[in-house]
Amino acid sequence: MTKTEAFRLIGEIDGRYVEAARRAGAREKKAAPWKTVVSAAACLCLITAAAFAVPKMMKHAADPIPLSDDSIAQEWSASMKAEDYFRHSGKGGDDEMAMSDGSIVMPPYAHAESLSDERAALEAEGVLPSMPDHHDLGIHAEYNGDGSLYKVWFMWMRRSEHGTEGYSDLKLTAAPQELHEISDTVYILTDENGREIPDDVTATVRDGVLILAQGRENGAKTMTWQTEEGWYQISGSWNDRFEDVVALFEWFWEHPLDLSMFAKPQNMRFSDRSAYPDAFREMIPDFSSLGYTAESELVNLGRHYAYGNETVPVWFEGVYVRSGVRIRWTVSVGADKDDWDACLGRPREVTEEKLTAAMNDRNRVNLFFDVSDLAAMATVCLEEGEVQAVWELIRSMQE
Repeated sequence: MTKTEAFRLIGEIDGRYVEAARRAGAREKKAAPWKTVVSAAACLCLITAAAFAVPKMMKHAADPIPLSDDSIAQEWSASMKAEDYFRHSGKGGDDEMAMSDGSIVMPPYAHAESLSDERAALEAEGVLPSMPDHHDLGIHAEYNGDGSLYKVWFMWMRRSEHGTEGYSDLKLTAAPQELHEISDTVYILTDENGREIPDDVTATVRDGVLILAQGRENGAKTMTWQTEEGWYQISGSWNDRFEDVVALFEWFWEHPLDLSMFAKPQNMRFSDRSAYPDAFREMIPDFSSLGYTAESELVNLGRHYAYGNETVPVWFEGVYVRSGVRIRWTVSVGADKDDWDACLGRPREVTEEKLTAAMNDRNRVNLFFDVSDLAAMATVCLEEGEVQAVWELIRSMQE
């Protein structure tokens, strides 16, 4: 995704949704004190440009991949130095980082678990490297509402009692597929005159895998790659050297993380609607009054970011049928960029024409809800039947 596309995406998300989510308990992030901060009123932004504003990930690269007019993928060699992975990145030390912030609509996941207590066991098993100089390690696994793994991340932290000299934040993010996240911050590199500095990406092909590196000295750095097993990204802070980031990358290159270890949540509860009849009540049409029979109605409970450690309904899925029609209605407290791309707005904002146009190319649309102090996204999938059946359901929620 280019930066232009990123800001186009930001502009297409209705600011009213942001304010609704703010009221629903969304938390704001604080800027690092050493960065220049630029406020932006109620706008959604992509999570750090260094993390996600990179060309579409590719699993393999048989031929050189052109990334810009003056940059193509380089072939890896054993003699490469750490800075060679970042060959096309600027190295100026006087750049500033401008940060715009707004409010997060909702996280891209529905349930999260902290696994930080498992550090010693994971190191003993050879799953994680031993990094004794990084005293703190945060481990979090995040899951979709249906219980499937969204992503897992590990952050090795080091702090100094005498200022920022010993500061370090090294992080590995891993997911079954490439992430498309929306968050509440975007970082823009500027020079001393306030002019934006382009984010240059260096591509390296190693053993048939494309590795994208982005960042600069005294700035955030990332290395991103994708294999048949999953999508991976190593990131480092402004105070981490190229060598620090590449050393962590090399370790995981030699010891690939097995995502199946985190495939199942430990604390998510799986149930059905009979046990939780009020779950998402205002976000689900009255199917029975419209002549539908429920084939199944499932409710999953997890730990939602707005409720701390309290276990609450985070996901619903119902399958409903009537003569010639089969509809799957899903509600989740998590939504990523792909969900927002398919979102038509709140039910009251949808017209029959808007719905028909949206479903010309696909059999599903998303609806945004901000009721009962909770923001959620519903996915309406028409598995059998005509679009008119979906419009009937949405219209019933407008009355």
